[in-house]
Amino acid sequence: MRERKITIKDVAREVGVGIGTVSRVLSGHPNVSQRTRERVLEAVARLDFTPNRLARDFARGRTQTIGVMVPSLSIYYFLEILRGVEQSVSENDYSLIIYNADRPGRALEHLNFLAKNRRVDGLVVIALAGESEWPQQFPLPVVSVDAEVPAVVTLSLDHEEGMYLATRHLIDLGHRRVAFVDRPQDPSSGAMTESRRRGYDRACAENSLIIPDTYARVADFSWQGGHEVTKELLTLPDRPTAIAFSSDMQALGAMRAVRELDLTVGEDVAITGYHGVEVAEIAGLSTVSVSAYDMGKTATDVLIRLLSGEPPAADHILFRPQLIARRTSDAERKTPLV
Repeated sequence: MRERKITIKDVAREVGVGIGTVSRVLSGHPNVSQRTRERVLEAVARLDFTPNRLARDFARGRTQTIGVMVPSLSIYYFLEILRGVEQSVSENDYSLIIYNADRPGRALEHLNFLAKNRRVDGLVVIALAGESEWPQQFPLPVVSVDAEVPAVVTLSLDHEEGMYLATRHLIDLGHRRVAFVDRPQDPSSGAMTESRRRGYDRACAENSLIIPDTYARVADFSWQGGHEVTKELLTLPDRPTAIAFSSDMQALGAMRAVRELDLTVGEDVAITGYHGVEVAEIAGLSTVSVSAYDMGKTATDVLIRLLSGEPPAADHILFRPQLIARRTSDAERKTPLV
């Protein structure tokens, strides 16, 4: 015959207290005498009672779930950040719900839903630029990663420094006609990211380079976007000899375009990417590495500590990029290209 499952009522009956008292002991509530707490815990051990964590969390207004909002699930950079988020969630015994904001207005739909329906305890927001759409009275704690939204703690990447490093690297190799291809901050925005443009402009100004307006472009955050914009740049009358891209996927598309025009990557046209995804190393792509996994994990660790009542050590955490030179920029070149 199957044994009856021990319930919280059995524990309360054993000790001679109410169910609410047992619940307060199990949730760590301070308003219980030490003697009563000891008697309840002894009964829990004696009866081999296992609390239902989901029911306990629900009663406390907690879901033990972290939400993460991301602008795309098809871009490797975002997936690397998500991998870090998932690692932290797993280590801390939380569940994870992903909200995909892959079209204009979708992020606001998710936010309004979460404001009305308590499905998660806190939210990690990745690479969104929708500060103007953010609800003024959002009830959940938010930690942002490379995003322009109101948050308790913000993790950001020094994009100006990252593009400065890439552009200066190309200039140091002798290039004087250096183009810059940016990407939108998120797929629902078509705007150039001002910080990366500042890095590009600073490197050019320090080396007295006068760059035509046609050299600064915005392309889709994809292989196809890089392929198309490279074809446009390399058919200009005074084509660039180097191109600094704002994503590795764009740069990989550019490599194909260069070959299709019967030119040689690294010799006729130098290329740098951005983000440092795994495939960049395989392709020999010079890139700016940004520690996406670490940003995702750190952001979620911070959020979970906030949920436990621990104040943040800082309200802003800055990650610094690192240039990795490989064959697509022909790092051994020492003679100027004119």
